[in-house]
Amino acid sequence: MAVDNELLIKKGREAWFKTYFQPSIAATIYRVEKDRFWTNLPRCEGQVLMLQENQSVEVGISHSEGFYSAETRLIGIENTYERFYCFAIPDHFERAQERQFLRASHAATVFFQTVGAEAQTTLINFSAGGVMVFLVPNVQKVIDTGKDITITIGFEEATIKSPVVFSWKKTYDNIPFAGFEFRNIDEATRETIDGMVRKINEDK
Repeated sequence: MAVDNELLIKKGREAWFKTYFQPSIAATIYRVEKDRFWTNLPRCEGQVLMLQENQSVEVGISHSEGFYSAETRLIGIENTYERFYCFAIPDHFERAQERQFLRASHAATVFFQTVGAEAQTTLINFSAGGVMVFLVPNVQKVIDTGKDITITIGFEEATIKSPVVFSWKKTYDNIPFAGFEFRNIDEATRETIDGMVRKINEDK
């Protein structure tokens, strides 16, 4: 399903860029013009995404209703922090995954606990239905125990602690991700989470 570009290409939003044989690397959208947008240099743990003008690039953006991707093209390089790369705004984006609950992208530490194992990783996005996280080796060990799993996430508004069930594992550009669904969560907690999701999306 396509979505209005104005809902995705916004100042301050994080976008993920990838080319052949390179992993996705995030950058921040700092300026949006009529048919183009500017980002800082995509960088992750010392690795940078070096591009040439007119090079085709895949751009992905997480929205409250799903993850959207499209092909774009690098049309300018200015080599300043907030105006490093200039990309053409794609004609349209396609949604990769449906959402049952309103979802928000948010960085936070997620603690996993189970019998005989524990781990921590980084939250990518969340909803009242569950969470998406980076699948680091210690989280995989927690999954492999086959035991009941509990996660704890500290937000400014509240700390969420809930049983979860491992739902899926996917790899995007050689980066593994995992999804977990909340289980036996009470309605008050679900409403609290949904309220935080809506606030984060409204503030973007």
